[in-house]
Amino acid sequence: MPGTVLRKYRELRNYSQDYVARKMGISQNAYSKIENNITQLTVNHIKQISQILEVSMMDLLRDDFEIHGPANIHTESISKEALLHMLDNVKMKLEEKHPQKHDFYPVIMALLQSVDSTVTSVQ
Repeated sequence: MPGTVLRKYRELRNYSQDYVARKMGISQNAYSKIENNITQLTVNHIKQISQILEVSMMDLLRDDFEIHGPANIHTESISKEALLHMLDNVKMKLEEKHPQKHDFYPVIMALLQSVDSTVTSVQ
């Protein structure tokens, strides 16, 4: 559950729930509901908590959000150039959208940047 990851990072910093809640501008009770998975996380929550705990948004999401690939994954190899071309196409399509209308736009762009830098570093 997402709250478990948040709690782990908060406790690593020795921060109280009250401290994080005050930094977010919410009550300790409201923050407790986030950690206990009663209140659903929003992109805004993730961004705020990421900054407060000095942890990347991806680290906060990594352990508890599964990303399922399509059922028909192609297993043949692909060249680095072809993969970079596909990533550029996805990025262009996302940039054509209106970011302010899509809550997950910053997360998706961060994922693309991560993948791009990983692929670029591959020999």
